[in-house]
Amino acid sequence: MAESTFDKICEILKEQDGVTEKLTPETTFEEAGIDSLATVEVVMACEEEFDIEIDAEANPKTIGEFVDMVDKLIAEKA
Repeated sequence: MAESTFDKICEILKEQDGVTEKLTPETTFEEAGIDSLATVEVVMACEEEFDIEIDAEANPKTIGEFVDMVDKLIAEKA
């Protein structure tokens, strides 16, 4: 997983949802206190930041799974 993508997504989570705890790739969205509505906001912010389109059916459980998904979409776009 690209560290820069992870860092940027953590930054977005902190900006969008006020997440203050230390996030790791293993942190679940639930553990970070991010509910389904907040997840939608994070997805939209990431789509804008990375110029990608994330499948609405995607349901990553952890920050790491989400980062991997974003990295894959970025690579497909390139």
